[in-house]
Amino acid sequence: MVAPNSQVITVRSDFSTVELKEDIMIESFKLKDSKPAVTIISVAELPSSTSSSPSNTPRIYPQLCPPKIAISNPVNLQSIFGSSQVQWIDDPVITSWRNPSHKIYNTLASANELLEKWTSIAPHTPFSPLSDPLWLETGRILKDVGLPWHNNQVGMADDLDSSWPFHFKSYERDTLRAKGSRVGDPNASGYICHPSEANCYCIRALQQELREQYPKSQPLVVYDKFDQGILYCVETFFGLQSHQINLSDRIEDIVDNLREATDGTHRPVIFIANLATVDGKYDNINVISEISKHIPMLLHLDMTQNFDYITTLPQHDRKLLGIDRINLGSKSLNQPLRLRDGSITACTIVAGGTNHTDPPLALALKPTSLGGTDFVRVSYVRGRDQTLAGSRDSIGPLWFSLQEVRFGEKGFREIYERCREMRENLMQALNAYGISIIRLPYSLDIIIRNCSKEQADKLLSLGAVSTHTGILLAIQPSVTSEDLEQVVEIMSSHTIRTHSINPTYIDFPSLYQIPQSVTRDLSSTVESWKILTRSSSGYPLYMGSLSALGPLIGQFLGVDIPADRLNTQKKALLVSRMQSFGLLTPKDRANFGAAFTNGSTMGNRMGLQTALKRLPKATIYFSTETHYSVIKTMRDCDIITRRWLDRKSKFSQVPCNKDGSISIDLLVQRALVDKQEALEIGEEYQMILLANIGTTFVGARDGLKEIYRKLREVGIRISHLHADGAFDFGYSTSGIKLGSPGAVGPDGMPMVQGITLSNHKAMGSIVSGEVISYSPGNELSALEWTVDPRIIFERWVYSQAYPPAECEALLRYCQDNASRLELSLRRIGVVTKRNPGSMIVVLEKPPAWIIEEFALRPEGDWVHFITVPDISPETIDLFVDRIQQFKSNCLAAFSYITPSINIIMNSRIEARCIQSRDPLAKQVVELAKGAAPLAPGGNYDSLESMVIPSMRSALSIAMLNTVGQELEAVLLIESFRDQTMKAGALLIKSYHVERAEAIVAVAKILSGFMAKHTGARLISDGSSYACYLI
Repeated sequence: MVAPNSQVITVRSDFSTVELKEDIMIESFKLKDSKPAVTIISVAELPSSTSSSPSNTPRIYPQLCPPKIAISNPVNLQSIFGSSQVQWIDDPVITSWRNPSHKIYNTLASANELLEKWTSIAPHTPFSPLSDPLWLETGRILKDVGLPWHNNQVGMADDLDSSWPFHFKSYERDTLRAKGSRVGDPNASGYICHPSEANCYCIRALQQELREQYPKSQPLVVYDKFDQGILYCVETFFGLQSHQINLSDRIEDIVDNLREATDGTHRPVIFIANLATVDGKYDNINVISEISKHIPMLLHLDMTQNFDYITTLPQHDRKLLGIDRINLGSKSLNQPLRLRDGSITACTIVAGGTNHTDPPLALALKPTSLGGTDFVRVSYVRGRDQTLAGSRDSIGPLWFSLQEVRFGEKGFREIYERCREMRENLMQALNAYGISIIRLPYSLDIIIRNCSKEQADKLLSLGAVSTHTGILLAIQPSVTSEDLEQVVEIMSSHTIRTHSINPTYIDFPSLYQIPQSVTRDLSSTVESWKILTRSSSGYPLYMGSLSALGPLIGQFLGVDIPADRLNTQKKALLVSRMQSFGLLTPKDRANFGAAFTNGSTMGNRMGLQTALKRLPKATIYFSTETHYSVIKTMRDCDIITRRWLDRKSKFSQVPCNKDGSISIDLLVQRALVDKQEALEIGEEYQMILLANIGTTFVGARDGLKEIYRKLREVGIRISHLHADGAFDFGYSTSGIKLGSPGAVGPDGMPMVQGITLSNHKAMGSIVSGEVISYSPGNELSALEWTVDPRIIFERWVYSQAYPPAECEALLRYCQDNASRLELSLRRIGVVTKRNPGSMIVVLEKPPAWIIEEFALRPEGDWVHFITVPDISPETIDLFVDRIQQFKSNCLAAFSYITPSINIIMNSRIEARCIQSRDPLAKQVVELAKGAAPLAPGGNYDSLESMVIPSMRSALSIAMLNTVGQELEAVLLIESFRDQTMKAGALLIKSYHVERAEAIVAVAKILSGFMAKHTGARLISDGSSYACYLI
């Protein structure tokens, strides 16, 4: 039985619940213990049922939440670190951490202090539009299921590669369907990412759609209140022109303005609108709809802040609030935005609302058919290169998706209904004091006008945001009646007493929980990753570091990291990086900018565009072996491609040498041609060169010293040199130094003006990158996005755990293992390629199931194996044994049929598998072009489609006459990743036509033997064993 003047305080610690009963006001204190377990912060006494408020005091009738209690669980990171050793993937550095006196434990102690500090004194900011405890809480399950572990959500949600399971794309696809359904398109395409990337992706999709529909009409981006930072990126990345209007003007004036801007509507319009920003801005969608009756346009909506609120509003409430229903769909340019049913059609939408961090995550949504078809399928990632930034960390998209799993449409509707009630109660209370308020139409935010500085400061301390019209308060799910009362007290200078009626409290955290089936699925997924990581050898990704550091970092999931800590640490980390590349003093760094990015793809995009801002007439040069994302960056930008000018593109891909480095002679030749063309039209010639430092399929490094020398000999100066060392720079600077344009080191090595590196590649942390670029006009900062706070925090952890000496030790270990692999493969007759000092070993393709087992990356006839630190010598030996065993199995099968085939062909015959780099492979391809079907009606197209895949499958069998090694017959066999082999056509010399039936019989038996001994499943169809004469 609880006393009338008491209050039941519910304390949640993870997923356990206890009750505390107090009969008096409880001031801030810590329960007595060796380590603070629970902190209770200033819980005011509840009045008894007989108490009443003064008659002049406004009454607030929201549904109460439990009092706010900051929980500080006693976490010992050193203990967690030690107990996680069972899952560690050893390498020279991680093995050294098993020593309990290692200096890594000093880092753990520092991290432990940060964790205790950030969890015990978490700021109380209930009105912040950037985060809410309810959304933050969802992420706490992530550490319980074993995250973080190395992951990468590379590509689109529907781009799947069975050899790369380290993602949560099934949850992302479910979220796409759920949110797409709420705007009328359950089959929508898109992905979860940074909100700036989501907006850029959507606007690019509209640009590409208009390229196809109106190839001769340059689109115009029109806006009013849209985010200026994103707009600048859109203009820069895609070369789009923009035009600002004022939606408050008369419709007639706006239409006249746009007709003039679009040359009488000859230019299609992409209207980009924002329905709610964190600083209280919004675009009036009704006015935009009216404009669309006169000006042809496609609409993009940024609903990062309010999608879940708007799309779960009941129809009655929607009409009451005057909010139109939004549809996602394709439409013709001339069709007005408003449909007959009154809804508005947006061609692309950025969806969000469950913000747990700044920046929040968002979902880019578009109809599947929209956005053009100019996307190349990249064999390296076995997917379409459609996303803007390439790699994505999987934890953020999973966190975002789990909000949908946890709450769904019903939960969001109920939560936001309560928020609306809270907002109405607050507004009524403030209105009673004559306080001027703006209720924003498309969100749950309000703006309080005419605040004094003292009032504003107090509201800002509660998470409110200062805007040009007043102080914005976001009515978030975790806002309580006490929070509202505090606002009224601040604004009215009256003491507001809690109302005597205690309304029913809706306990959303308890009512909506992650289903246990989901928790089990996530746990089993992460457990499976721990097994698969050991043999994932095809990506330039150090997947082992999080096996040790993940349990430590996981404790910070769901923890609000203070912004001041982030800003200070971010600056220190970037300065340290610049110093490592030779910018030692503030004076050295004065003309350089540095930024964290969401990956090296975005780093290259930013670095090259920064150079172009300074050198708008320049031509960009890069090799054909450069990372596939760079050509995407070029094609995305209408300025670089010069789509709207009768001129050739401002970029040039230069062929490579056999080692994968750029051909210096061809670079010089192209540069001379381009220079002459520039001089003929009276332009200054400028060169931007993107050089590869190990970031190619074969790990090649472009010869900067020789490039500089040969260009100088013909009078060409490199105006800006950007080095892409996404992988290599994580271990070492590779002798590269940053400096102003034209500067050369004492060794004759030209200094570079920009570098790109990836944190998730070499070091294996959260997907992210860094870019440094010469930008004396501060050009780089204009393209910089605020990054996930986890990126800064993890980068700090890694900087402590992996000092330069440790990175160099890892590099030597990897190089030694690469040598071990290279020599072992050559010993068993496998053709290989390797650049000096590289940890990338390229080899001819083995059977597809071996490629799958070790997650090797393909390119043409080759695959590469990368000896990153988590790939042990034992894994290397296992891989070599797999290939050796395959060869032995095939030799056994060949021995069974040799006597028979000798008699049938009346010659001594040697059977052998054709490897992708075997000269026989080229011979068979040529012979197949002139092959004639033995049976009438044979399908040559079928033969043509199967011959190259079969040559690259390592299973096709050549039958050679031992005298002269002449080719007598070939059985085409294709291998697949699921350990199946498909028998294909049989090519035989024309003089064996009378023996064809017997040869087919032997071929069938032989393929059966091969399947049995290799453990593969043999499949066949109508084309199998069909004879062609060669």
